[in-house]
Amino acid sequence: MLKIQRPDQEQIQYPKYPRRGWIGVDLDGTLAMADPDAEPHCIGNPVPHMLKRVQHWIETGRTVKIFTARAGNIQDEQRIHQWCTRHGLPKLEITNRKDHKMIALWDDRAVGVVRNTGLPILPGTMSLWQSVRLRLAQMIGGSAFMEADCRQLKDHFPAALEARRDFVELEG
Repeated sequence: MLKIQRPDQEQIQYPKYPRRGWIGVDLDGTLAMADPDAEPHCIGNPVPHMLKRVQHWIETGRTVKIFTARAGNIQDEQRIHQWCTRHGLPKLEITNRKDHKMIALWDDRAVGVVRNTGLPILPGTMSLWQSVRLRLAQMIGGSAFMEADCRQLKDHFPAALEARRDFVELEG
């Protein structure tokens, strides 16, 4: 069985990404507080942890783009640039399109999946170590990995068992 180190608090607070590529950060509900009662064009106060994280990435040479449905609306983009300046961020590129250079997307609505499996990563269903282990499965070869962790996953993630069965059948 694999031994996996627990990520330290700094790694959780400031995940490390390569300098090549870009990190997409959603605006409403991720970088800025979402207020359903506010005017549609209003941008909420910053989410402190996310603002610090974005500032850290920028300070360490990462490219960060605001990934929002507001992209393409000139007035909204101006408001976003003003908001960024007010809160200590440079004038970040604003987009609503992914490309192959995007290395991560931080979004309050997205559901993460284990690459090439379709298996969702649901924080309420799996512990951090389980999601890390499942992500590693793709890197080291899925079936042996899934076989080793079958017992631990069965109560928490029935879809993983189903995928494991499919994977073993494909190999056999």
